[in-house]
Amino acid sequence: MLMRIFVALIIIIAIAVGIFALVLPRDQLVKLIVFRDFFDVTLPILAFGALVKYLCTCCHHHNHCHDKKD
Repeated sequence: MLMRIFVALIIIIAIAVGIFALVLPRDQLVKLIVFRDFFDVTLPILAFGALVKYLCTCCHHHNHCHDKKD
């Protein structure tokens, strides 16, 4: 349930920033550019961390990961 609230919040923020980018005058768009620069730097780092976590963890939702096949 908490994950759904988090995802909904992120989607709402993304839509709001997109609307602000269309509506705000050019001189106020500088504030949005700061967010863009922040995400340009952080997204590759987060993506690499997610990839390492995905590759180094076993799936926990399926019981067949730890089953031995004889």
